[in-house]
Amino acid sequence: MGGVYGEIDSNAAYRQMLADATEIARRILGRTPENATMQRIGKQLDAMKRWSDNGRKPTDGERRSIDVGLVAAREFSDATGELDELAQKLFALNNYFEDWPTDEAAASATDEDFFDDDDEGKDKAK
Repeated sequence: MGGVYGEIDSNAAYRQMLADATEIARRILGRTPENATMQRIGKQLDAMKRWSDNGRKPTDGERRSIDVGLVAAREFSDATGELDELAQKLFALNNYFEDWPTDEAAASATDEDFFDDDDEGKDKAK
């Protein structure tokens, strides 16, 4: 799997990736507790967990309020190692959380689906 949701092909995979990303973020925060970027990411990951616990579907407003993928793109663009691993997880988590697809849609998602959606929006605006 390597589409718009990365390795996330189901809600169970989302929960696992969220746990993995949270663990990495906490480990980094443990070494650099004053890192404002990591504090922000940690808070957003905690919110994502809280808003999706016990099968709850996050509201549209909650889903729009998350920007960990943007933060990762801006702050970790040249990262390697653990930070790059975290960034890749944050990209996938952000895309999944924003769209909140069914397991079927997540399993079949490709990058082309993402770009097709953008093109459709442009066509409608004409």
